[in-house]
Order: sequence, then C-alpha cells, then structure tokens
Amino acid sequence: MLKQINNVETFVDEDYKWILHEGSPQTDYYKSHNTLHYQVFDVDIPYIKKFAEETFKIYAISFIKQLPGMVIPLHTDKYWFFKSKYKLPEDKVVYRANIFLEDWKPGHYFEVNNEPVVKWKAGQYALLDTTIFHRSGNLGDKPKYTAQVTGLLLD
Repeated sequence: MLKQINNVETFVDEDYKWILHEGSPQTDYYKSHNTLHYQVFDVDIPYIKKFAEETFKIYAISFIKQLPGMVIPLHTDKYWFFKSKYKLPEDKVVYRANIFLEDWKPGHYFEVNNEPVVKWKAGQYALLDTTIFHRSGNLGDKPKYTAQVTGLLLD
C-alpha cells in the first residue's frame, strides 16, 4: 500500500506560516474541538519537490501539522480548489500523494480504505484519489507531519 521516496531529508518545522483549519466532515462526534490541524501551502523541501516533478504534470504542495489529540475524520478528497486553480473539468482524475515527513511515532495513525497504516518511515506515501476513503489521527505526544502533493500524474 505504501511506496517509498528515496533520498529523504530530515524534516524541521522551521518558521512555516501555519494556517489553522478544522477537519471535515463535522459530525455529532467530530467538531472543531477535536479536528483542528495546521496547514501551509506552496512550500517544499527538495526531495518532495523532486518527487512532485517526477510524478506529476502539474501539482501543488502543502504540509499538514496535526497536534496530539486531533483527528481528521473519515473522508474522501474532491480536490475542488486544485481543479478550480488549474481550470480543470469536474470529472478530471486528480491524485494526492500523502507523504509522511517523519518516521512513525507511537500514537500516530493513518487509515486508507479501512486498513490501518502505522510504523511508516519518512518518505513513505499513499497515493489517493477521489474514491479512496482515509482518516488521520494523533493520539501521541508529538505533532504528526505530512506533505500532500496534489496533481495530475505524468503519462
């Protein structure tokens, strides 16, 4: 399920301009008190940028920081913003590589199509599209960092 990027560099959370978001969908159990996460857009680190250039025709990169006690509930991504930004038709197939920026830490959790993903290594990723259900949680003691590279795959 996970693939590996080579030549991974150590991630350092250095002065990024993190934007606070609420996870969705919001339900009776998932509301702003337990779905908060931070995101920063149009950033890159060299190995992520190289991966994006070698994998996608056009792409956008963002990072997510999920603090302990927070979840992003089960959902699929529709990529509305990406499709709008690049003037793509609604039915265009877009993919997202969810890349782990650090080795797994106890309490960090990711799930893809009802399959738990734990004990990952930095640079491993899951490739998602609009049909793939996934969720994320941090029950640990340290922030969980991921990169999202969204785009159109090379032919």
